Amino acid sequence: MKEDYTIKEITEKTEKASTDFEQVNSELKRKYLIWNIETFNMVVSKVGVNRGSFGTGYPFYALNQDLKGTIPIIEEQIRYNRILVRDGIRIQKSIWKCESCLTRKYSQMPDLKTVCKPCPNMIDELKPRKIMNRLPDLDMWIVCEDGCVSEAEAEMSKLLEKNKMYTSDKNPLSTLEEVAKISEMLKQGERPDIYLPIDAHIIEYSKLKDLIIQVPEELSQAKKEERIPYLPIHPKSYRKQWQYDDEAYNFIYDFLSAFTAFNFTEELQKNLDEARGKISTEYTEEELFAFLLNSATEANFRRFQSIALEEIFKKKISEWKSIRTKKEDDEISL
Repeated sequence: MKEDYTIKEITEKTEKASTDFEQVNSELKRKYLIWNIETFNMVVSKVGVNRGSFGTGYPFYALNQDLKGTIPIIEEQIRYNRILVRDGIRIQKSIWKCESCLTRKYSQMPDLKTVCKPCPNMIDELKPRKIMNRLPDLDMWIVCEDGCVSEAEAEMSKLLEKNKMYTSDKNPLSTLEEVAKISEMLKQGERPDIYLPIDAHIIEYSKLKDLIIQVPEELSQAKKEERIPYLPIHPKSYRKQWQYDDEAYNFIYDFLSAFTAFNFTEELQKNLDEARGKISTEYTEEELFAFLLNSATEANFRRFQSIALEEIFKKKISEWKSIRTKKEDDEISL
C-alpha cells in the first residue's frame, strides 16, 4: 500500500473491495468459496485431536448442507459499506494515521483491539478493526477432543501458515490489498489463487454437544418467558494469536442461521439431526425465523431482512423436518 492514505481513499478502497465481492454472485464465486472451505477442512483434518469442523455466517446462511445454491446479493452489506465511505467523507482530507501506525508498530502489537481500541487518534468507526470488518472472510470452526484446545491451536497455527491461510489480523494492510485483488478477479470472471481471510475458532467436543442438545429446551423456555433465546458460545479464536474474545457469541443465532457441519462423529451428527428435527416440528417456520431475528446482532438482523435469505431459511427448515420424518418412517419399518 502507498504511504499516507487519506481517510477518503482508505474508506473508498475498502468499500469497493467489499461491494465488488458482494455484487458478484456467479457460479465461479460459489466454486471459489467451496475451494476455501474444503481446503480449510482438509487442513484441520490433519490436526490429531480433530473431531469435526463446521462453518457459520457467510456464505453458509445462503448455501445448503452440500454447499449448493445461489448466493444472493445482500443489499444490506452494500448499504453497510457505503456508511463507511460516508464516515470517511466527513474528514476526507485527513490522513488515515492508522496506516503509518500499523506499518511501524504492528509487529509488536498483540492484536487489532488491544492497542487500537483505546487509541485517541482516530474515531471508532475508522479504526482498523472496524474497517477490516467490512471485508469478506470465512468463519470456520474445528471441534477438538475435550481438554485439547492447546494442542489443537498449536497444530492449526502451523498448518494454516503452511497452507497460506491467514486471518485478517495477520497483516491488516496486506489483507485489504488481497481482498481487493480477489474481488476484482471474480468480477472479471477469473478464479483467484489466494484464500479469503479465515476467522478460525476452536471448541471442545462436549461443549458443542451440550450446546446442540440445549437448543430445543432454550427455545421452549424463551418462548414461555417471552425473552430472547440465548446460549453463549465462547471459543478460542485466531486473531493475530489465539485468544478468547471479549464477548461470547449467541449460539442460537448461529444454529438457526448458518450452522453447517463437516465430518462430525456419528454421535454428534445424531445430536444435531435430533435437535433440528425437534424444533422444526414443534415450531412453524415463521416462529423459528422470529427466534433467529431476535437472537441476531443489529447488523445480522438487518441482513436477514432480505427476502432471499428468509426464503433460503424456510427451505432449510423444511429439509430439517423431512430428515426427521424419514428417520421416523425408517424406525417404523424396522
